[in-house]
Amino acid sequence: MGRSRGWIVIALFATVVALTGGASRFDAIQIVPLRAVSALVLITSLFFLSKQRTKNEGVLIVMLGCFALIGALQVTPLPPWLWKNLPHYGAVAQLDATLRLEGQWRPLSMAPMRTSNMLGSIVVPVAALLAAIAFSTSSKTILRVVAGLGVLNALLGLLQIVTGRSSLLYFYEVTNRGSPVGLFANENHAAIFAACSMLVIVFLGLKVTHRSGALFERMLYSAAFLLILFVSLVGGSRAGLVAAVGAILVSLFMLALSPHHRRGRSPGPVGARRWFDSIPGVILVIPIGVVSLTVAAFFALDRVPAFRDLLAQDSFEDLRWSIWPVIAKMLGDYWIFGAGFGAFEQIYYIVEPPKLLMPSYVNQAHNDWAQLIIEGGAMAGFLAIGLFAWGAKRIAAIAAHRALRADAIFWISIFAVVGAASLIDYPLRTPLFQLVSAWLLVALSRDARNIGAR
Repeated sequence: MGRSRGWIVIALFATVVALTGGASRFDAIQIVPLRAVSALVLITSLFFLSKQRTKNEGVLIVMLGCFALIGALQVTPLPPWLWKNLPHYGAVAQLDATLRLEGQWRPLSMAPMRTSNMLGSIVVPVAALLAAIAFSTSSKTILRVVAGLGVLNALLGLLQIVTGRSSLLYFYEVTNRGSPVGLFANENHAAIFAACSMLVIVFLGLKVTHRSGALFERMLYSAAFLLILFVSLVGGSRAGLVAAVGAILVSLFMLALSPHHRRGRSPGPVGARRWFDSIPGVILVIPIGVVSLTVAAFFALDRVPAFRDLLAQDSFEDLRWSIWPVIAKMLGDYWIFGAGFGAFEQIYYIVEPPKLLMPSYVNQAHNDWAQLIIEGGAMAGFLAIGLFAWGAKRIAAIAAHRALRADAIFWISIFAVVGAASLIDYPLRTPLFQLVSAWLLVALSRDARNIGAR
């Protein structure tokens, strides 16, 4: 199965993950069919892998393999003389002595079952990565699938608003009912995904070439962008609102930098093309006007809940900021070896101060970069730095070509949105975001390699 039909597998797999992979909780019932289908896709992809295809994306495969290796080492039992000397295992050693359980072999992870669950969850991004590699899926095809997921997310979110809090269209038991969460359980994750989808749609729109049906394709992308923007504005996510506004600004910047728009792309008379060349900014009037009027109307009619939250709430009173001193202490305790992937919730209870005791509970750090170090230690941090350097090198290769500056802005922006969102939340802990992120990395790799082949 080659590229001509491989996109079918990619699209079907994306649909399954979209319907079952929108939650970050380890106990969501949807992970059972999700991981089963992912394992099937993984096995199928292995049959179509070739040496050359694997070599092209070897860095990504090695990095994901190293991440899995760290998790596997964390659940490997260690002899007592070794684990008792680890800096964060003093309380466990005292408990063993009290219960007369000396001599037990224990793994590095403070929550072995959660870490084992994390190892099982890796099947989703691994299957996504290998499927994109095995079927030689083009960058454009990958981005079209991502755009389709963005539209599906927005449509579902719109239906959720229309049908109310008790709607059956909310897929997860623990979710933000009453908000347009779409395919996700968390409204923040849905809003960040929407902002990424908007950037993808604009990028694809700029790639539309002169051919039959090009006008319809441009109109389709424009309608999709406005639909996602509309749902983003009626959501209650403050981070999502900021991301959506940022996506709009970046989109306009990409339009201005696009050589097609700077030079004019009108197929009409020569005189019309010269007029567009002399006043290139005129091509931006329609999208700027429509988007600006839409946003202004929502704000004027007070139909932007997230904006009201920004004005009504003091950000320093937000729980994310309140727990930061605790997060800093945990970083100091676990940064060397890590507490084990997925162990954050359990070890947080060890250092949770009395003033933060409340009916609700903290199950994530709401700063995924800090939580990565807390759970994975220095080795996980080095992997993150390596991935950042790998991506920066490829984006720099794209930016070196003057005609591709808009492409470079797109790649910088979409990863910046996810990275910035991870400073206050944890979108990458959802399987759907993991799948899309793996595919975006493959698409970036292929775009950079295609430039080098020119």
